[in-house]
Amino acid sequence: MTDQQHRQRKSRRRWFWLIATLTVLNLAVFGAYAYARNLHTIVVEEVTLAPEVDAALDPAPEAASDPLTFLVIGSDSREGLPEDWTDDFGEFGGERADVVMLVQALPDQGRVQMLSIPRDLRIEIPGRGADKINAAFAFGGAELVVDTVRENFDVPVHHYVEVDFSGFAAIVDEVGGVTLTFEYPARDLKSGLSVDAGTQRLDGRQALAYARSRSYQELRDGSWVHVDANDFGRTERQQEIVVAILSELAGPSIVLDAPGVVSALARHMVVDTAFVDIPFGEVAWHYRTFTSADVDQATIPAEGRTIDGVYYAISVQPETDRLLDAFRSGGSLELAAGEEPLAVEVLNANGSDGLAGAWGDWLLERGFVVEHLGDAPVTPITVVTATDGEVAKATQLVELLDFGTAGTGSQRSGVDLTLVLGEDADFPEG
Repeated sequence: MTDQQHRQRKSRRRWFWLIATLTVLNLAVFGAYAYARNLHTIVVEEVTLAPEVDAALDPAPEAASDPLTFLVIGSDSREGLPEDWTDDFGEFGGERADVVMLVQALPDQGRVQMLSIPRDLRIEIPGRGADKINAAFAFGGAELVVDTVRENFDVPVHHYVEVDFSGFAAIVDEVGGVTLTFEYPARDLKSGLSVDAGTQRLDGRQALAYARSRSYQELRDGSWVHVDANDFGRTERQQEIVVAILSELAGPSIVLDAPGVVSALARHMVVDTAFVDIPFGEVAWHYRTFTSADVDQATIPAEGRTIDGVYYAISVQPETDRLLDAFRSGGSLELAAGEEPLAVEVLNANGSDGLAGAWGDWLLERGFVVEHLGDAPVTPITVVTATDGEVAKATQLVELLDFGTAGTGSQRSGVDLTLVLGEDADFPEG
């Protein structure tokens, strides 16, 4: 596998700890406004507050429709796990920042962005100098890690959320387990995973064992063989668990179970004091059609390097800057994670003066290159075209636009996509 393929796999990393923030937003979508307010009350009563982090945070936006950014820390604390689980997950004392993630809610678009930061990423820690970002949590807890993230990535941090192992297992159990399909019997002797082939329902313990597996094995032709028994494989397994949980949360039956789910999660959350003031009911209204497809995820691309005998993850440029620009602007992280910015030709087939230019500016703000603006015969439906074999890129742009259809077609030299704005296109908001 090439370095570029490795980076692309890293950019799709989905950590199961993101459930901490997504659940609060996602569950409220499936109930009425008053029901969401009840969930808010449960959160207020159950979460643990961390007032020491308040001074480091940025003021939250006034409008419930404005972007809201959370710093989510996945702690590897074993506190709260049943005693008989320690053989699988260890008895390490204290806690470390196993995951560092920025989660941005974009209520006006009904989307959520998640940008994972490798825990070994070498950055500048205020007052400490160059070190791993994980060290910021060890040196100064929540307050220092917030300051470090803001200063290194130039993003506001409005709220702080911390979740541990037992919180993850509890949420899986509260939704009644998650469903995964295994081509072969699978196990991990270290994490305690043991499943048969076929479609299986995993409880919290088995889901945690699957997500934490680094020694994954499958029974093939009568022998146990290691398959993706590394960090890359572990990341893909975590992705599967996240999608499975979101699928459970999107089910209609979750409305009845939501209070228990939210309560279970909140008991394992540490948050800033202003977190409980989030107008969950208003935010829920903006996310009333939310599905797992509205989650945009990426990881800061990095390469391993040893400096003075210490292993670090070093961010890769210009990919990192493109991702950060997309995150700040609310643009597509998946598109920004590509090798080069996509070049787009924008054609006005709507008849409204200035429409192509307006959407060209909108695309520029989201990290695209606009190669050409022009006109085309009026057509009722917006179409994004790409060459054969590249239609997935056209589909991604359609999803970002939230209107139109994707198709194939020849492209002007130097152009990846052609956006033909039909009569269904209006001027972009903002």
